[in-house]
Amino acid sequence: MNKAGLKEGEKLNIVVTGAGGQLGHDVIQCFQREKGVSITGFTRLEWDVTDSIHTTRMLDQFRPDVVIHCASFTRVDESESNPGLAYQVNVDASRQLAQECGRRNIRLVYISTDYVFDGKNQEGYTEYDFPNPINQYGRTKRLGETWVQKYCPHHLILRTSWLYGAHGHNFVQTILRKAKQKETLSVVTDQVGSPTYTGHLAKQMKVLLQTDAKGIFHTANTGSCSWYQFAKTILDFARINVPIQAILSSQLNRKARRPASSILLSARMMAEGYQLMPHWKEGLREFFAQGREGKKA
Repeated sequence: MNKAGLKEGEKLNIVVTGAGGQLGHDVIQCFQREKGVSITGFTRLEWDVTDSIHTTRMLDQFRPDVVIHCASFTRVDESESNPGLAYQVNVDASRQLAQECGRRNIRLVYISTDYVFDGKNQEGYTEYDFPNPINQYGRTKRLGETWVQKYCPHHLILRTSWLYGAHGHNFVQTILRKAKQKETLSVVTDQVGSPTYTGHLAKQMKVLLQTDAKGIFHTANTGSCSWYQFAKTILDFARINVPIQAILSSQLNRKARRPASSILLSARMMAEGYQLMPHWKEGLREFFAQGREGKKA
């Protein structure tokens, strides 16, 4: 790992917010195997990022070299009905954490989303495209990005999309559960994106932290598909034969609009010589190969 500023024999001290979630869990597992690293994860009960006093105390107590900020309010529809809570977690908490990390010269990794884009570009989005979120969740995550950029010089903003892993609730787990219960499956076919396996994102994060990488990177599994295509592939991998009905987003009557196309293209990783993340089907294949389907957080 990058040990700039550390004395010989010292370990890079990393702390993780939101460690009880699917990404936080895999980040802990990934970095625990790394020599020269000490990593400590905190669930939202152990570190309430919306409590500014608590955040200050945690940073003073653990004195990290790196903070990986996985804590986030990710419930897209609930963000519309409870915009204040989404703002409190994704904007206010991120702003304060960025300020405190900036004061202490701590490197901050902020996890962002494909939903900062409006979805009008069917070819996908690079780090150089201008964000234009169309729902409250996307707006709060974009505001979080801007505060991190403003207050923390040593920052990494990792935009990712359609996350799934073994721990926590996600699309893959939902499809498998409903299929096994013989429920009728209806999945939208007019939203396209890049499904991303949390294990692969954690590994890519480790690669970037081994360098002096800074700024915004798109870190999603390569390739793209619709939610309908993703669901069919999940069932194919699971060897479950259940019919799926293709529907339009308008038939779901959800509170929040979703971008029609939120494919993340990793232009910076290509330009700067980093290896791109594996194809999204490879992520799904690894998920199943490790026997992770059906687990709960």
